[in-house]
Amino acid sequence: MKKLILFIAVTATALAQNIFAQDTAVSPVQKVITAYLNVKNALIKDNGDSVRAASKTLFNTINDVPMEKLYADQHKIWMQYSEKLSYDAEHMKQTDELEHQREHFAKLSINFYKMLKALNIDTGNLYYQFCPMANDGKGAYWISETEEIKNPYFGNKMLKCGSTKETIKAK
Repeated sequence: MKKLILFIAVTATALAQNIFAQDTAVSPVQKVITAYLNVKNALIKDNGDSVRAASKTLFNTINDVPMEKLYADQHKIWMQYSEKLSYDAEHMKQTDELEHQREHFAKLSINFYKMLKALNIDTGNLYYQFCPMANDGKGAYWISETEEIKNPYFGNKMLKCGSTKETIKAK
């Protein structure tokens, strides 16, 4: 009986440690998601200074992801996208010119979406949205935490322009 109790205790401890390890593996990516959403929300408000500040936080958050807290498959995916994400965030943090920031945000958003899909983590519901008029009529995507359209490419000029193309469901 004592051996059974000891076995159950050891198994429960190992399970709890595994769950904790999974939670900490997601946490760094969740910080990047939050920082990205802050950039998107600053663009909606048409404030280049706020976008620059939010982009600086995003840049730092991307570069501060502790690799040792990612699983091997997550690490490989993160390495594939982190440099691209960092590149666009860096350009956005260096200027308060909204058009330049929005150009890089369009590229950032494409890679951000690909990274989220590849990592296949529990993000809560996120929405992949599209404005057909952005990017000189070529269209541009973004990720949002709300289903309501709030266009980061045109801000107050055309706040509701766009549609949701995909819901990235919470797991």
